Amino acid sequence: MRIFTDLSSHDSTTPMGHTGGRIVRTDSTPAVGESTVINGKFVFPVPEGAALTVDTDSFYFPQEDVGSIPSRTAAEFLIRYPMYEHIAYNFYLDNEDVLSFETSIPPNNLPSTANTTPVMPSPATSGGLAPRCQIGETSGGGMCPQSLGMLPLTEASGSPIYGSVVTAMIDLWYFNPCYIEVNDPVGLVDGDIINIDGIPLMGVSPGPAGVDEFDIDAASAPNTASNIANAINDAANSFSTLVLATIDPTVNTRIQLRPVPPTNTAVTVVAAGGVTGVTIVESHPGTDEVMMWWEVTRMSTSEDQGPDESGYSGPNTPAYKSLLQIAEEDPALLVYASVDDGVSWYRIPYLEPIDLINAGTQLRVAFINLGPTKLYLSGFCVLFPDLLAPL
Repeated sequence: MRIFTDLSSHDSTTPMGHTGGRIVRTDSTPAVGESTVINGKFVFPVPEGAALTVDTDSFYFPQEDVGSIPSRTAAEFLIRYPMYEHIAYNFYLDNEDVLSFETSIPPNNLPSTANTTPVMPSPATSGGLAPRCQIGETSGGGMCPQSLGMLPLTEASGSPIYGSVVTAMIDLWYFNPCYIEVNDPVGLVDGDIINIDGIPLMGVSPGPAGVDEFDIDAASAPNTASNIANAINDAANSFSTLVLATIDPTVNTRIQLRPVPPTNTAVTVVAAGGVTGVTIVESHPGTDEVMMWWEVTRMSTSEDQGPDESGYSGPNTPAYKSLLQIAEEDPALLVYASVDDGVSWYRIPYLEPIDLINAGTQLRVAFINLGPTKLYLSGFCVLFPDLLAPL
């Protein structure tokens, strides 16, 4: 699915409830090789399988709002693959997105024949240079949608140099679940507090629990754990829109906490000073597996044809900017992912799970253009699973 949006009305500073760009129409994704005229418009790509509804209430900004087109697209795409719990993504729409690239990464942290699995084919090298791409300016207008370009392979220097887009490091530290372990319910006393994203959840004994409270059962750690989970999930309390609590299926005294919705990851859990009956275990191993979606296109612009020098005055043909749909795994495109900040890279096929061997929290994604023409990156999504805490 594609969403066609008026480029002249695109404004990432518009308030919530406005489109940040007038949506012109929607259409299905064209077949490979098909060309679409996009004069004055940009095309937002919706990944295959994401059940997105677009209407007069749809809006782009702020992107972090769960009702925005980018957030809804990511959430719906994640639902399509229930074996994964998390998604990191960028559709390059916002002025601030111009900061999401690496432009001065050291050469040994770029994909090369020395640090890629399988080994990157020769003769492409980084040439000792920073990534070669076309982006907006941090001091200028920022990011223009669908204008992020990977420059073509060049042989102007002694060895060929590829075009590339390398993301800034994406921190996965918050994506894994936290745990609340009820290890000694006798140690819990009336008034003990667990802070969830700064909001206090208070234990009470005797009960019954009120708003933002849980019952302490000094005789049973599993019962106390269940009471904490129920209090967190209770819509009458303050936490159900922040985290989802479940009892660990293998340890009935342990409450797993996962941020909600799937794109919200910045939730912290701490026990207030002096609380000894519970332990907070933060799980931050990152991931050792990813699956990726992306859309890359080519573009062309025709010449404006008017009267020629001979005086012939034929019909005027304006210039047309056209988007050419290409295969997701175009022969000129290589995609790599790293979870150790670019020390080691693994080739990522389109929509196929890839084992990255060692877990890490410092995600980078690299798109490499080995071809003779410029490629345009419209957006990407990285899906990855939970890794349990190393208890």
